[in-house]
Amino acid sequence: ILKSTMLIEQIKQDLVNHIKSGDKIKISITRLLIAALKDKEISLRNNQDSDELINDNIVMEIINKMIKQRKIAAQTYEDANRADLAEKELEEAELLRHYLPSQLSEDQLNTKVEEIIKRVDAKSLRDMSKVMKIIKEHLSGKCDMQMASNLVKSKLSE
Repeated sequence: ILKSTMLIEQIKQDLVNHIKSGDKIKISITRLLIAALKDKEISLRNNQDSDELINDNIVMEIINKMIKQRKIAAQTYEDANRADLAEKELEEAELLRHYLPSQLSEDQLNTKVEEIIKRVDAKSLRDMSKVMKIIKEHLSGKCDMQMASNLVKSKLSE
């Protein structure tokens, strides 16, 4: 029932290909991703007008969230000396990363953050939400939002 975007079509096609190839890990993570997308679409449908359904930016947000969850789980497993499970989580994160555009390097992100701060004329930490709103609109899925937030915070508190 998912409203199709180019990214969702790609994910569905990949699921078919993974099933044909019999790659259990890829099948599992792709199914989890599709389930998360359907869940998000249902919650959007219940909360808003139907024309504001799922788009590629929302898909990228969901993928980033799933990657972050896997990184946290991997760290937890590493702390518990379960390298085998940590490796599985990191492998799944890598498979999910395949659907995201190439990530900005820290230098590129730094440059973009500086440009946005100048554009919105942000002077202090009070203006952080204005800056983050624009970063989210333009760079969602293209950068680590936590890193962006930390950069904005450090630049605005100088």
